[in-house]
Amino acid sequence: MAYTVVNDLDNNIIIPKNVKGRGILLNTPNPFQTKVVEDFWDGSYFDEDFFGSDNTTQFSEVHPKTILNKVDSPDIPGGWSMNPYQGCEHGCTYCYARITHEYWGYSAGTDFEKNILVKKNAPALLKKKLKSRSWNGETIVLSGNTDCYQPAEKTYGITRELLQICLDHNQSVSLITKNALVCRDIDILEQLAAKNLVHVHLSITTLDEELRRAMEPRTSSAGNRLKTIQKLSKHNIPTHVMLAPIIPGLNSDEIFGICEAVSQAGAVSLDHSMVRLNGVIALLFEDWIQATFPLKASRVMHLIAEAQGGKLSNSTFGERMSGVGVLAESINQQVRLAKQKYHLTAKPKPLKTPMYKTDTSAQLHLF
Repeated sequence: MAYTVVNDLDNNIIIPKNVKGRGILLNTPNPFQTKVVEDFWDGSYFDEDFFGSDNTTQFSEVHPKTILNKVDSPDIPGGWSMNPYQGCEHGCTYCYARITHEYWGYSAGTDFEKNILVKKNAPALLKKKLKSRSWNGETIVLSGNTDCYQPAEKTYGITRELLQICLDHNQSVSLITKNALVCRDIDILEQLAAKNLVHVHLSITTLDEELRRAMEPRTSSAGNRLKTIQKLSKHNIPTHVMLAPIIPGLNSDEIFGICEAVSQAGAVSLDHSMVRLNGVIALLFEDWIQATFPLKASRVMHLIAEAQGGKLSNSTFGERMSGVGVLAESINQQVRLAKQKYHLTAKPKPLKTPMYKTDTSAQLHLF
């Protein structure tokens, strides 16, 4: 296995070469551990091709005590999120959720992509919560720190079980994914949609397949995501688009093209956010872009900082999603104009939460 050792702040970081099918090249040290075991895969799979192939992604079953997480951020609508997996094999190089893997004892780098934690007791935990008298039926978001339709879902089917439970309990749910695997569950989604209990948000970052394969190596292709919008819309399942993140100098020139494509596919609304590189993600992303797009790396990093008030990291509520400054406002204005031009200004219809019920005795207080 070929690798190079560099020194960063007196920590040895091993950089694997030719890591095809993975997003990040670094496996940064976990700040909560004094010893780190380095382990790398040198495979060659992209997109859906690796589903039936052997790869060294490790899956570990964990048994959390709760499955719903309270979301207190004013930037994110929805009060609860649910993550059937921890870590994500999609390998998106910019992913803000990478940092959360450190709390499980892993690195935010390659570990996040190749050490996936599977919450097999998630359905049981959800059933228990929905039957609780303290639960009032707020919309649940799938997911916040992972993609609920990442490759592991094809094997484990936990997301499908969770959706079935939501249907059985008239529980509203909002999905966000980059993966066309969501179409597998159209039978359940269609029933949820008939009761106005579901939204599906397709995340699309680029239509450039070369860029997507480098930046989001194990996601569905842009073409398949557009087909997903068409298919879901055909089944009357409310489907919205997340143009996120917009990375100045990398995909910011695709705003009008993406809006036109998703509009033609059947989407009626679109939201967007600017990239932000908090904590170790800035180190990971800079290493990746220097190795992948060396001629534009410096310019892109400077533009990202310019759009976030002069720094790569921005955790300020009200700023971090939209960015700040002239460049960010220019990009935001382009999105507004593109949405108007391609009829993507509709707001998602509020989901019907009052339909929630557990059992007859538990509902007497509603009358």
